[in-house]
Amino acid sequence: MGQKLGITYPAPDIAVFTALPVERQSLLDALGAAVPYRWQGQDLHIADIDGTRVLVLPPSGMGNVGVAALAARVIGVWNPAQLLLVGIAGGVRGAGDDLRLGDVLVPDQVVGYELSKLTADGAKPRYETYRPDYGLLSMAGSVQTQEWLLSGTAPAAAGPLPTRGPKAHFGPVFSGEKVLADDRAVNGLRTAWPKALGVEMESLGIALAAYRGGPGFLMVKAVCDFADSDKNDEWHEYAAAAAAHFSVAVLRRYAGRHVATAGAERPQAVPVDVPSTFPGAVKVQFCRRAADDWEDLADYFETPPHAKRRFRTGNEPREVWEWLETRHKLHLLPQALQEIGRDDLADLLRSGDHT
Repeated sequence: MGQKLGITYPAPDIAVFTALPVERQSLLDALGAAVPYRWQGQDLHIADIDGTRVLVLPPSGMGNVGVAALAARVIGVWNPAQLLLVGIAGGVRGAGDDLRLGDVLVPDQVVGYELSKLTADGAKPRYETYRPDYGLLSMAGSVQTQEWLLSGTAPAAAGPLPTRGPKAHFGPVFSGEKVLADDRAVNGLRTAWPKALGVEMESLGIALAAYRGGPGFLMVKAVCDFADSDKNDEWHEYAAAAAAHFSVAVLRRYAGRHVATAGAERPQAVPVDVPSTFPGAVKVQFCRRAADDWEDLADYFETPPHAKRRFRTGNEPREVWEWLETRHKLHLLPQALQEIGRDDLADLLRSGDHT
């Protein structure tokens, strides 16, 4: 795989997140050939699937806040094209097409349910919704059962596997900060989302990081319980393995269709303790004078097409600046300006002169 993670290591195409150690271990087992690396005290793994580089992050812990912070850091350092969340979730009894333990959930909408408005009649939920990457969602929909079918039995305490083969279910999935073990609470949420399949605690964080940072995202989690009073840990390992094998099938499709720029180099952020900054007046001058050159800069930094499409018309230089600032890459801007023939702007940034 070449050099270890650092300034010159090729950027990953996909970053994969898990919340729990059992989820990450199941994913590493399914990948089969992931290489461990140490980076800034973290245990990372890199796998190669037909030229597509897959970065497996350490477990983030349960909850949207932790995984959102980790995802934002990953986007800033490596700028992956896609984010993938893999693990276990609670299912909703009676949802989907015969939903059972061990089945996989793939949301076509992530529904955050924690925001609410307090009124005299009680709390009124204000749902947040985010849609996953259309390409990844389509690939997940084309995965066949034989590509991720697990052999053997579930954990002994859980009994034998279902008589039918596993299924993947597509529909809304709730995401919040609570471990739900009350079917009344789940049914209350379903009054507004009757087609919801399950509940979990990390996909909203991934969705928010992707929305703010530019990559696409997808969640793949398997049902380990039904978020009711019968909730227990008996199916955790089996469900984690099911989600991991389904995810690897999606990754193989992704690699086979060359959706990512597999094998291409992306500029890497230099991991420094204090990111480079420039005076506000310098930023103003840059934004005023770079209107004709922002596309060259975006091409120099290999800004993904999906990120450029989000740049506001007429405000592109500022968008380029802030895109670099988010990724701690402003220190690379003077050199880039010099490369595209804008020595005047490069000198402006290097001198701090804003006259």
